[in-house]
Amino acid sequence: MTEHSVTEQLARIWADVLHVDLPGPDDDFFELGGDSLLATKVVLHARRIWNADLTVRVLLDHPILRDLTMRVEELRPPTHSEPPECGT
Repeated sequence: MTEHSVTEQLARIWADVLHVDLPGPDDDFFELGGDSLLATKVVLHARRIWNADLTVRVLLDHPILRDLTMRVEELRPPTHSEPPECGT
């Protein structure tokens, strides 16, 4: 999954939770009407989608969509697109 798709999915989550139009990458969760209770909903959605170790604190510290996208990318477990190499 690319960063672009993470941003798009996070934007859709925000739009759904906040009942707003699709936010842009520079939008602030709290300026769009978010609060700590709604942040909890966003975090739960994101954890389900990406299995990321995301917390409400991370959203509080990174309320800009672009910044939160980067944190989600960092907090996601590594994906294994190639099988591990076998020792010969």
